[in-house]
Amino acid sequence: MMLFIHLLPGLLVLVIGYMMLLWPPKRINWFYGFRTKYSMRNRQTWRKGNLYYTKMIMGTGLMSIAIALACHYLLPFPVSLIIVVGFMIVMFMLSIQLTNDYLKRKFEEKYEEK
Repeated sequence: MMLFIHLLPGLLVLVIGYMMLLWPPKRINWFYGFRTKYSMRNRQTWRKGNLYYTKMIMGTGLMSIAIALACHYLLPFPVSLIIVVGFMIVMFMLSIQLTNDYLKRKFEEKYEEK
């Protein structure tokens, strides 16, 4: 049971990422998808930003599962779960920043001309 509790956050993120890969948000909206100033500029940035972010969160889910397995066997329960959840929080914040940086690099020259 404890192993499942350790794996659950990573599995949920992996499933959400897989669902976003199968059913990406088609239109720019405020409900579903990677929603930042840079991703919502137009359909192209929306599509590229969501695809990039989806890959990032799927990687986060896989890394979280690996860390959860190691923590489960090496550390006591409350500490190991805090490490897994803390890792995921840091990775989510990092993936948002990295996705925004990717969009800035990829589309920067288009917006500098305007």
